[in-house]
Amino acid sequence: MAVNDRQIVDKFIEDGDFERLLQLPETLDDFTESSIVKCVVYFLKSSDEVLEAATKHVPETEISTHVPWVKESMQSPFTDKRCYVLNVMLCQKFSPHFLQEEARLMPFDCVLSLAKYFHFLLSWVPTDPDCDSHVPSLEQIIDWLNALLDGHFQQLKLAEDSTAVIESLQEQVTLMTKWQIESKALQGTLLELNRLFEKQQQQRSTKMGDYCIEVISF
Repeated sequence: MAVNDRQIVDKFIEDGDFERLLQLPETLDDFTESSIVKCVVYFLKSSDEVLEAATKHVPETEISTHVPWVKESMQSPFTDKRCYVLNVMLCQKFSPHFLQEEARLMPFDCVLSLAKYFHFLLSWVPTDPDCDSHVPSLEQIIDWLNALLDGHFQQLKLAEDSTAVIESLQEQVTLMTKWQIESKALQGTLLELNRLFEKQQQQRSTKMGDYCIEVISF
């Protein structure tokens, strides 16, 4: 019998079983986009008491692993525990197409809050895409932002409180794009230098091979 993960999510929320709710992505074979979005919205709106209950058996060391910017004294839009539970859900695998369908159903205030969080993550996210599996990857962040922007385009266009969020995102993405262009130019220079180094090394090896060492015997 197929397991309806969304029904389980709704039941755990109704029963106040927040700890098991947070563990669902690990315990279920299939955690759908509907459940991911439902949990993200719920934890965005949750009180500190709910977050405490959900993470009561999570060691502080694990929380700090999921919010590594704390070690760098960077200030995120949310508390460490809210960032922790959000990252658990945002790191789940999804189909961009199905995520976009579910993102359309998100309350607009959650869309803005999540967009602010993604802006923070874009400003922090390491250049190595595989360096930390506990934080949404750059690819995941971009897919989520595309889903939010496409699903709520009209609201974002009309709402005054979305202006600052959209402007900050645009500035950050522009900065990242500029960095990418400049890094590609640098990469081209480095590749050319490495090619020349290899050519010089081959020439030296060829010259060394032309020499013969004569052994004189008495």
